[in-house]
Amino acid sequence: RGWTLWQEEQQNMAAAGANAAKIEKLIAHANECVARYDIEAAIKFYEKAVQLEPLDTNLLDAAGELCIEVGRSADAIDLFGRSIQLKPDENSCKYMNLGQLMAGHECLAHFNKGMELMYRELAEAAQKEDAEGHAKLQGRICHGYCSMTELYMTDLCDEEGAEQKCEEFLTKAQGHKDDSPELWVQWANLRLCQCRPDDARKFTYKAVSLSNKVEEGHPNKPSLEVRTGMMKLLIELEQLDEAEEFGNGLLEVDDQYLETWYLLALIHFNRQDYSNAHQCTASALRILEAEGVEDEEQASKIQELHEEIEKNGGGEEMQ
Repeated sequence: RGWTLWQEEQQNMAAAGANAAKIEKLIAHANECVARYDIEAAIKFYEKAVQLEPLDTNLLDAAGELCIEVGRSADAIDLFGRSIQLKPDENSCKYMNLGQLMAGHECLAHFNKGMELMYRELAEAAQKEDAEGHAKLQGRICHGYCSMTELYMTDLCDEEGAEQKCEEFLTKAQGHKDDSPELWVQWANLRLCQCRPDDARKFTYKAVSLSNKVEEGHPNKPSLEVRTGMMKLLIELEQLDEAEEFGNGLLEVDDQYLETWYLLALIHFNRQDYSNAHQCTASALRILEAEGVEDEEQASKIQELHEEIEKNGGGEEMQ
């Protein structure tokens, strides 16, 4: 009997070794796909890897993050959920990612757990004297508090003490990374909600200045989503020239990003420059036609603005 058990153990080890080699190859193929921006193909390789090792939370988390990138929210929720069931006290990222896919109190619960784990990871990085890891976690904690602030300014805005929560979260975020452009965008949004436009304007310009100092492609460069948030603030604060200049700079980075075209159209519409406004919404609609609709709400607001511009004579010169 002992000999049989030994044989079984050797066979299991051999199978595990073979699986590990296969998974390594699959991940290498997935990384090649990511490098050429073929995320769907990368996900397929990760799905095969997960089939071989369904209990590997690293594979589940990586596949979930890729699913978020292509808008496959249901698949991402499933993958992160399985990872949490297997290892509920490891990897703060899966909780923060899952929170972004949820709403209200469910979102808050995931954020709270993610923040708890991040503070634990921060202490571990400090203990190991891992300066780089510690700095990255400081930035991630700042981002986490910004996300929680946004939640209390939207889904949970009617909760008792919501405004105080926002102040508290942003003050804590600032203690972790005070040169984060996203932090100052959130401070500006909060001050705008509090009818303090002068402070909102000051913080928006600070966010833009900090963003402009970071080179394109650098990990600390704010995402296009954050930067279009700066554009929205500039528009709301009636700084249209600055908003247009900033938006034109974003087009040089990515001329397929719909929100930039929409906001530029809004700027021209507010100036009653319907010709240029029409060109912007037409560009956005061409992108939608070519790439398909991923966000129904965004597509609807672009179409509505386009129709409103045409009612005002925009586009007539093209007929």
